[in-house]
Amino acid sequence: MQTTINLPDSLYQKSEALAASRGATVEQFIVEAVKKEVQGNLGSTTSGSYGYREAELPVTRSMRPGTLDLSRFDFDDLLA
Repeated sequence: MQTTINLPDSLYQKSEALAASRGATVEQFIVEAVKKEVQGNLGSTTSGSYGYREAELPVTRSMRPGTLDLSRFDFDDLLA
């Protein structure tokens, strides 16, 4: 199927450069990008904002559930 889409110039230029670096045409690059996005969202139950997907976090069982107080924990230290 053939269609026409409007891309911002900067997005087209980046797509063109990435396609060239992979030895592909812009059309092949865009088709592959859309295919990956569609396949990635088929199993997703999230109907929220674009680009966000649910992730399962590891569960750690506690001998004393509900006793951990994180109100004074500095989460920024984890990112440092």
